[in-house]
Amino acid sequence: MISVSFPDEESAQETAKQLIEKKLIACAQLTKIHSMYRWQNQLESSQEISMQAKSIQSNFKLVQECVRQAHPYEVPEIIATPILEIDQQYLKWMLEELGLSGQQRYV
Repeated sequence: MISVSFPDEESAQETAKQLIEKKLIACAQLTKIHSMYRWQNQLESSQEISMQAKSIQSNFKLVQECVRQAHPYEVPEIIATPILEIDQQYLKWMLEELGLSGQQRYV
């Protein structure tokens, strides 16, 4: 699972679309969030879009590269979290979407 935050829905949707078309992620969920953080010594508060993308570990570097090229932030959040358990039917679908049909070895 790869998390990325975006400043707006347009950039989140465009990046998700690119990643899906390149078969780097199987799915992206976009959610409106409120973020608070320190940036350049200032406390910031902003509305953002959080993308939760489903993929496999071996795609992380390519996802990271694509996000960095498309992302408007100087330092985008790109965080991978391992999937410890997954429904086998969902895994089958996910691998098919990534062009990896029948390769259950990824989990």
